[in-house]
Amino acid sequence: SMSPSEATLLQEAELFFWIGPQLETFLEKPLKSLTQKIKTVEMIKTKGLHIHLNDGHLSWFSEEDHELLQDPHLWLDPLNAIQMVERIREELKLVDPIHTIKYIQNSRDLVEKLNQLHQNLEIGLQALHEAPFFVFHPAYTYLEKRYHLNRVGMVMIHPDRPTGARHLSKLRGMMRKNKVICLFSEPQFEPKLVQMLVEGTKAQPAVLDPLGSKLKAGPELYFTLLRDLGTSFRQCLDP
Repeated sequence: SMSPSEATLLQEAELFFWIGPQLETFLEKPLKSLTQKIKTVEMIKTKGLHIHLNDGHLSWFSEEDHELLQDPHLWLDPLNAIQMVERIREELKLVDPIHTIKYIQNSRDLVEKLNQLHQNLEIGLQALHEAPFFVFHPAYTYLEKRYHLNRVGMVMIHPDRPTGARHLSKLRGMMRKNKVICLFSEPQFEPKLVQMLVEGTKAQPAVLDPLGSKLKAGPELYFTLLRDLGTSFRQCLDP
């Protein structure tokens, strides 16, 4: 939920960007209750995005029946990020036309950096196409599909709920059957649980952070986030 200071900032905004209700469910009600006219931009509706469904199958945004099933982690594909930058540029030009040239220059520079990031990830991850791994939940579909990574299963354990011995045993069996090299968890999961899962398998534990929760905010955050994810995949899958 938003703090009072955040709610005040929202009321004062002219333009508000968000991924959409598939991700920021807590924003639906506050955005509907805004007292002044604020333009809200739902980034998941940006033209040109490659949108994946939560079951991992590719869909185009025009398939409106699938909206609720759309995977909202769309920023994990740098080519989607390019489409988002161009959408942001156009929206800023409409609200603040006096700075149009600056927005065009900045977006051009940013798109160039994103293309370089994409090329570096493509080269860095190309040797990992066959390496099987498990994740704790399917947050990485965009990265996996873009760079042809071989996720063969997921744990789907809630960090606040106890996990039964039978379920743990079943998951370990699946990892052994699929010859899983790595089990990628996330910062919110206890290391003890991860160790219990890999016990008796050849899988190595590693951590992925799709939100960059421990990274310093700033203009390099996105690039650091994607590079760190690429490094985590390489270090565990191809040590």
